[in-house]
Amino acid sequence: GIGFNPPTIDFVSLGSWKGRIVERLGRGIEFLFKNNGVELIRGRAKVLSPGKVLVMTPEEVEIQAKNIIVATGSEPLPLPGYEFDHQRIIDSSDALNLVELPKSIVIVGAGAVGLEFATIFQRLGVKVTVLEVCDQILPGIDREIAVLLQRELEREGVEFRLNAKGVRCQKENGGVDVLWDVNEEENKQHADKVLIAVGRKPRSTGLGLEEAGVKMDERGFIITHDNFETDAEGVFAIGDVRGGPLLAHKAMYEGLLLAEFIGNEQGRRWQRVTAIPFVVYTDPEVASVGIGAEEAEKQGLKVKVVKVPANAIGRSLTLGRAEGMCKVVAEQRTGRILGVTLVAPEADVLIAEAALAVELGLTAEDLGRVVHPHPTMSELLFEAAHLLLGSAIHILNR
Repeated sequence: GIGFNPPTIDFVSLGSWKGRIVERLGRGIEFLFKNNGVELIRGRAKVLSPGKVLVMTPEEVEIQAKNIIVATGSEPLPLPGYEFDHQRIIDSSDALNLVELPKSIVIVGAGAVGLEFATIFQRLGVKVTVLEVCDQILPGIDREIAVLLQRELEREGVEFRLNAKGVRCQKENGGVDVLWDVNEEENKQHADKVLIAVGRKPRSTGLGLEEAGVKMDERGFIITHDNFETDAEGVFAIGDVRGGPLLAHKAMYEGLLLAEFIGNEQGRRWQRVTAIPFVVYTDPEVASVGIGAEEAEKQGLKVKVVKVPANAIGRSLTLGRAEGMCKVVAEQRTGRILGVTLVAPEADVLIAEAALAVELGLTAEDLGRVVHPHPTMSELLFEAAHLLLGSAIHILNR
């Protein structure tokens, strides 16, 4: 019952707002450094040998240290043969710092980054086309969830071209002609910009690591052993640079683990975990943790899979967001929760409870006996637990 005039977008102000938030977070970290006695040196660092680091500030500063932690992260991976020019062929960092909106954009890659930018640009009025070499978006995620998300994004106007192979780019007429093949048939589309979102690579070159005895795999990820130590004694690596899921929260948790190990704290609070949640910030959001039915069966487990549509939950209707689904995989014999995948509003919050259930080995009965507030989206998990038990209230027990 509320009417609005069409909004206007001040893209420069929007970028400034984003910049202020990033700056504030950075200042917060510097504040914590200062108050915890951490010295911050800005510059380019190189490991000379285990226990010795050279920092160009631009003066050369040599630092002696018993332990060295490499936490340099990752950066966008270019499409082979088409290097970023950061003007028309851009990466995700460029996309976050545009000062003017393009009229059209082709996004190569329908993973998390590609789909998040597709959502952003589409809602800012840009014509968006997404190319993906696989036969579904979000390769590796539950196909049913991926199809549901694709349908919702298509309703908003995002165009998808799946099975798009052999992508080529040609700079033409102030923009880029993007060419690709589907079933050996060539396709072409012109766009103002092309965003390459085909993955990320580790920032491990130029750091003197190999000379110091640190080994890396064929993709440049640092190889680590117990407690994140590399082949060079006293040199450790955490986060994206050592591979695994390239996720900020996984990197932060590894930092906590390593800090306790190096500090040799007694009664360690942190331990290695297996349930690392994954979130895609589209709208609706997608989130997943644990394993799916196919992986569980490969491990020799007999499973039960249940699905609860978002429109069975009253809160989704009051939000005007009836699209979505919660899919839960549980061990058939014990009811132990093995994996949860969501496409729904607030999925980024809901997945934390699911991660708790998977990590602690909770069962459907455990989850179902916890009182969930009404009306909230958290009832998706509550209802799924009861559906596993054959006692669902808001949907048929099938």
